[in-house]
Amino acid sequence: MNLAWIANTNAGAFLRRLRIRIPDLRLGAELGAMRGVEGWLAKEEAELLFALASGVETGCIVEVGSYRGRSTIALALGSRSGHGAPVFALDPHEPFTGALGGDFGPEDRAAFYRNMLRSGCYLDVRLINLDSETVTRGWSKPVSLLWIDGDHSYQGVSRDFNCWQTHLAPDAQVVFDDSLDPRIGPARLIKELLESDAFELVRTVGKVTLLRSLGGRPAVISSAHPLASPRDVRQARA
Repeated sequence: MNLAWIANTNAGAFLRRLRIRIPDLRLGAELGAMRGVEGWLAKEEAELLFALASGVETGCIVEVGSYRGRSTIALALGSRSGHGAPVFALDPHEPFTGALGGDFGPEDRAAFYRNMLRSGCYLDVRLINLDSETVTRGWSKPVSLLWIDGDHSYQGVSRDFNCWQTHLAPDAQVVFDDSLDPRIGPARLIKELLESDAFELVRTVGKVTLLRSLGGRPAVISSAHPLASPRDVRQARA
């Protein structure tokens, strides 16, 4: 169904006043709680996260970069429909300008809380308002699904991946958003991971790329920048 024509009609204006995004009308019932939640995750990408989360039987699900909770809801609903794996959402929600110029900050934290309450996903999600470097120092849970949608600079995405790599389950799945744009970090990091032979490419859906760990030695990202100090690490998105 082509919904583009609705945007320029009175119905489109009415939906915008209700904060309903036109593409969200295509979301199925299982992802209906995502409607109206700001973000850039498309229907097909949300369905992928939902399916991956529903398949996690052991360990946990970690999201790096939550913004206002759009992808968080997809992960939470998927987990709920499957085996109930805990979902941890990491985002400092501090003032930050992303790699493509987007501005983010504490208002996004407020929106995240509202969206978790409205959707009921607060029952499934544990928000951690800290960066990956700080959190992983004391982390002990195996991560079966890692969704990286935080700092899109090469330094930032490499830092997030390196922080979590040692906590990945042997057959973990790692998903990157905005993974095809050569101007920003995820595409470069994915290329390095595939060349390391520690990960294999599973599929690409929209702008999202899914890799699977081959369970061998950790990938060595030789060109990654050193870890920044916690005060230098900020929430980021493209």
